[in-house]
Amino acid sequence: MNETMTDTSLRDHIAGLLTRYPALEPSEREELITFIKSGPAIDRGMLKGDPTHAAAIRRVEADHPEQFRLGIARQLLVAAAIVLPFLAICWLAWEVGAK
Repeated sequence: MNETMTDTSLRDHIAGLLTRYPALEPSEREELITFIKSGPAIDRGMLKGDPTHAAAIRRVEADHPEQFRLGIARQLLVAAAIVLPFLAICWLAWEVGAK
């Protein structure tokens, strides 16, 4: 992606790619996938919220599931982020109840 693009021009560029999907060059397809995975959150949200582009985004995600899967390290990180606070609360409740 071009770093000098303005906020709306990036979103407009990606919207154009979504309109032409799946008839994209490999480099354009990679750019689109990269944007959907890690582009600016506001732009991704605006495109996903637009009914015109939401279906195309779902199709890209369905056509390339391997690109959108969480790796084992990230899965473990998410699990730890959920479980550790829960265990801490349980431990604190146990300590308060024991007194």
